[in-house]
Amino acid sequence: MCMLSKLSNRELVKLIKQKCIPPLLPKFHKGQSGGRVCIIGGCEDYTGAPYFSANATALVGCDLTHVVCEQNAATVIKSYSPNLMVHPYLKADGQGSEMGKIKSLLSRIHVVVIGPGLGRDASMLDAVKRIIGHLLTEHGGEIPIVIDADALYLVSQDKEVRETLAKFPQGRIILTPNVVEFKRLYDAVVTNESTAEAPEAANNDENLQGYEIAQRMNCVVIQKGLQDKIFSPAGKNELLVNEQTGSNKRVGGQGDTLTGTIACMLSFSRAMFDFKLCGDPSAGEGPHLRWVDYAMLSCYAGCSITRECAHQAFKATGRAMQTTDLNDRVGQVYHKLFE
Repeated sequence: MCMLSKLSNRELVKLIKQKCIPPLLPKFHKGQSGGRVCIIGGCEDYTGAPYFSANATALVGCDLTHVVCEQNAATVIKSYSPNLMVHPYLKADGQGSEMGKIKSLLSRIHVVVIGPGLGRDASMLDAVKRIIGHLLTEHGGEIPIVIDADALYLVSQDKEVRETLAKFPQGRIILTPNVVEFKRLYDAVVTNESTAEAPEAANNDENLQGYEIAQRMNCVVIQKGLQDKIFSPAGKNELLVNEQTGSNKRVGGQGDTLTGTIACMLSFSRAMFDFKLCGDPSAGEGPHLRWVDYAMLSCYAGCSITRECAHQAFKATGRAMQTTDLNDRVGQVYHKLFE
């Protein structure tokens, strides 16, 4: 077993290149090497977030990028880019979402992102809950899910959703909380589950808190902040910390760029690990990796890309930096870091 936490940034980048990224070869068909990703989110009020996530996915190298959104958001998101496939299958205000169409689409998808621009409409959140259940029962939990924004709110508020997510195979669920979302998750997953007989379950050590969430939810947790801390459910000593220089300016949508880059890297990793695009991954050079290691490396790569994009954008624009400034740099930064 490879202990990723003992590797330097340079060694981690080298391992990502070696193990996680499939080659581009003439024999591969569309969707085979670059993969297929679906972003679930986007409501009438929030159309930028799913676009930024999907656009980042496409710019890293995803072959087919879909957005499933609320019907009033679809035309707006379509107007942002003709490169994305946008499906108005989610419904708000008590209307039933088109679950049959959603399930049919998900049968062709390699990675799912849930949350960007989702909002907190009860009908939308109920649809997300049903989608998570479907991915577990019908697909065995093998399709990785990156959860962010209001989908994290749902996780913190709904115990049934937390219990469903915890049943996925180890490392197939990625949670991406900011500081506020992290505290909300910890309170829901650990503090509120503690009993009077076990008050020591709660603690004030953020690293232990992150591991406790990861371990109890059987998922990877990325705590976004000055450093990006990536917690593994496999052990508290398997923490990865990404300290690459980012930006002194924070903008709304930066987290959506992160979810998109992670999603594409997970799709790449599935091509190598699950689909064995280049043969048995355990037979090649380098250390033998479990799926949870691939997931951790994919998250580290996504953090590296996003932080470097923010660094370049801030250097060029300063206080005027917007999400488009960093999002549009995703492709060139990926090339710089991993090609």
